[in-house]
Amino acid sequence: MQLERSDLIGGACAALALCLIAWLSLDSWAITRCEEILSADPAGEAGLVSPERERCLRRQNQRPATEN
Repeated sequence: MQLERSDLIGGACAALALCLIAWLSLDSWAITRCEEILSADPAGEAGLVSPERERCLRRQNQRPATEN
């Protein structure tokens, strides 16, 4: 069996697509986890803020509030 240029291009595209799907899945999982963390703790309570909650708040504040 001989590999041709189109085989290599197809393999590279498939690998790239799998990496993109994995990255989007991890990002979606992180968003869902942050929503769960933020909904579990009531907002505005004084006290210590966990590192996970702080990361989620930072992540949430980076996104625009409204879309055009």
